[in-house]
Amino acid sequence: MNGAVKTRLLRDEQGFTLTEMMVTMLIMIMVLFALYGIFDMSIRVFAFGNDKIEASENARLGLEKMEREIRAAYPVDRITNKKHVFFSAGASATPARPGTSSITFGNDLPNGATPPNRMVDVTEEITYELRSSDNLNNACPTLGTGGVCSLVRRQSSTAAFQPVVEHVVPNGLSFEYFKSDMASTDPAGNGTDIGVVRIKLRVSVDGRQQTLTTDVDLRNRG
Repeated sequence: MNGAVKTRLLRDEQGFTLTEMMVTMLIMIMVLFALYGIFDMSIRVFAFGNDKIEASENARLGLEKMEREIRAAYPVDRITNKKHVFFSAGASATPARPGTSSITFGNDLPNGATPPNRMVDVTEEITYELRSSDNLNNACPTLGTGGVCSLVRRQSSTAAFQPVVEHVVPNGLSFEYFKSDMASTDPAGNGTDIGVVRIKLRVSVDGRQQTLTTDVDLRNRG
């Protein structure tokens, strides 16, 4: 084998230089970082959308339950001319305007009577409000304190609160009251002029907030 052939074979067997290796590694790292950025962005977009959907579903379910029961709110006792729908918890005999963050009303719930008795007793009193998610016996913490609230439901003033919706923003439940023609009601009145209840519920899941609002016409207004 002559010298020229040996020289060519030795040259072909040489590896990459250090500079070539460093440039190749740098390009590979840049490509990997680009791929990671795309993957991370995809995960973030998916998580954001999933949190928004969860927040929307939580708010929707809570609103639908409140809307259904408030729409069916029934006068306390038409037989004795107690035609009011709203009252304070545990005091159904006296009409009272509900608050902006809590509502108590009567509902003619099934109780075995045939036909239904058409008057509110202690087990047909329903209250909706916000409570601390850590302990439903505690009031909902104020906005900015870092606490988490739950929308709760209580049937009768002596019953325990039952959670309906989690992840509610503090001060995230509000009620507004209108007459049947959407005119303003008397804020100092006893609630007997209320025909429409506007409910607003704001839910937050991992920082993704969703607010839903609905107007409820009172079907059985006295």
